[in-house]
Order: sequence, then C-alpha cells, then structure tokens
Amino acid sequence: MKRWLISENGNFYKACLHLHTTLSDGDFTPEEVKQKYVDAGYSILAFTDHDIFIPHNDFSDEKFLAINSHEIEVSEYLFKPNRYHKTYHLNFYAKDRNATMTPVFSEKRVYIGESPKYVTEEMKKTDVWACYSVRSINEVIRIANENGFFVTYNHPVWSLQNYADYAGLEGLWGIEVWNTGCVREGMPDTTVPFDDLLRQGKDVFPICSDDSHVADDFFGGWTMVKADSLDYDDVIKALLAGNFYSSTGPEIYELSLEDKVLTVKTNEIANIRVVSDWRAPGTKTHTPEREGDVFVTRIPLKIYRENYRAKMVYGAKDSYFRLEINGRDGKRAYTPAYRFRDFPELYQ
Repeated sequence: MKRWLISENGNFYKACLHLHTTLSDGDFTPEEVKQKYVDAGYSILAFTDHDIFIPHNDFSDEKFLAINSHEIEVSEYLFKPNRYHKTYHLNFYAKDRNATMTPVFSEKRVYIGESPKYVTEEMKKTDVWACYSVRSINEVIRIANENGFFVTYNHPVWSLQNYADYAGLEGLWGIEVWNTGCVREGMPDTTVPFDDLLRQGKDVFPICSDDSHVADDFFGGWTMVKADSLDYDDVIKALLAGNFYSSTGPEIYELSLEDKVLTVKTNEIANIRVVSDWRAPGTKTHTPEREGDVFVTRIPLKIYRENYRAKMVYGAKDSYFRLEINGRDGKRAYTPAYRFRDFPELYQ
C-alpha cells in the first residue's frame, strides 16, 4: 500500500514563518513586507514582530494568508555586552485566527523599535515573565501550548547556545535549521540541535526562515506547506501535522513510501541524503534519475530483520529517518523526521 509522507492531495503554498516589520525592528511596514513577498511568489507570512502580538487578518484574502504570531527573547545578561550574552528567541503562532492576545505577554519585554506604542491596557493584564533557564522557558512554552499557540525555537547558533541550553526544552513544535538573517551576519544554523532533539524522542519539525529585518534578508529560506486550501484552519492543520518541507532552493513534488521504498520526486538536484540516528548503512546518499521533467530518487529503507536485537532497539528507541535534498548549487531542502514506530510494515 502506498503511503504519502507529504499528502497527495492539496496545494503547495510558499511561506515565510519568521519576519519583522516597523512594528518592532524591521525596515519595512507590514504592508510593504506583504507586497514584497507576494511579488516573490509567497502565499503565507507569519508576522513575528518582537514581543507584541498584532493580528493581521485584514491582510488575508483568497490568494494570501497572514498567520498571527510574535517572537519573544529571554537573554542571559550577567553584565555582558549584548554581543556576548546567550539568548532564547521563540516564535509563537496562534492556532485560532480570532486570537487577539498572546498568553505569554509581558510589558517588561516590550522595548524594541516602535513596539511599546502598541501596548494596550488589555495587554497589560497579562504578565508572563521568564528568566534565562530551561525550566523558565519550558513554563512559557507550556502556557502557550495550553492556550492555543505552537512554538518554534529560533537560530540557536546566533543565540550562542549549546546542548545544555536546548536539550531540556519541552513542547516545541519546530526548530530553525536555516535563518537567512543569521547567515547574512555570518552565523549560519546547523541541523545538529534538530537531530539532538529528535534523538531524545522529541518530535520537532525543521524550519527554514528569513527572520527578515532588512532587504538583504528576504527570500533565502521558506516552508512549502501542503494544505487543502489557503484557509487559516487548513494551513494550521497542515503545519501541525508536518505536512510540509522546508527549503533554501530544491523543490519536492512527491514523497511517498511503498514496498519499503521511498520515492522522492523533485526538480533537478544533486542527491538526497538519508539522515537517521544510526551510522551507515542507515545514512547514505542517493542519486536521482531523470524521468521526463521530474527527477526521481528511489530509496530502499532497510531494517535488518536478521538482527533481532537491532529490530528491538529501533522499536524501543523511536528511531527516525529524514531526508536532506541537496541541490547542485549547494542549496538544500529538509523533510520532517518520520518515526519507524509509525511504519510497522518495515518490520514485516
């Protein structure tokens, strides 16, 4: 039976899930940002201005969707200059388009750019503060999750964070593996934190974003969401289900599994690497074949059934696989991770 890892049905919509405007510290107004991205072929934007949650439902129409969202930062100061201290940056996305307040607001965090002038009396009734600790950040994430928001962990490399800072995080939906603004500043992210969390059994998704503040940040990384429509509920449903991939270039047209073989249909690429939590032959690079206008890569997923102990380890440890699609120009796309526990046919 053929199983679709990215849904067969629906349409792909190009999304940027991290950006800033003049409502906080961006160079362009929300209206200007929308127009620039729409002109570049985007259909979905999450306006993640710092510390202030301002819905943009008036921007949405039959060809464009604004996801209501915001970003907070919680920093370790310790008398250090700004360029040296560690910091958590988290994006919060509203599941309900009618949300008018963030449950993790604190007026004490609102200081960036023009954001203070948007604080209302209603906002001041909520005060969720956080300090620089895993425990405190987890409490903020818990409050958000319980009140209809889902959360990404942003740019750990730029944030000067290491394993001790993120290994204990709970309740995350996504983690950035690419951030255009951070690449521009010479601090590109990696997939190491993503795989570290996956190996702990935490189901997080890979996100490529722009974190755009200035013109040079635009259009470097995006998420291709496969949704039934551009309706807010349909897009949020697809994001929460992992019905998407993230990219800095390569395109994925199809991702399916049948008879223990993954089939990946893409544009012209160099190769596809299988990434997992075991060494070769679990990790291997595969070369596509041209079939008409599409490049097709077929990847056998081998579970070595003769090794009973290994089979049990895979089942007990929630092993996973994910794909990195490598373009000829060095650009890359990332699929979500898939747990072997969800594919019992691989053990038969």
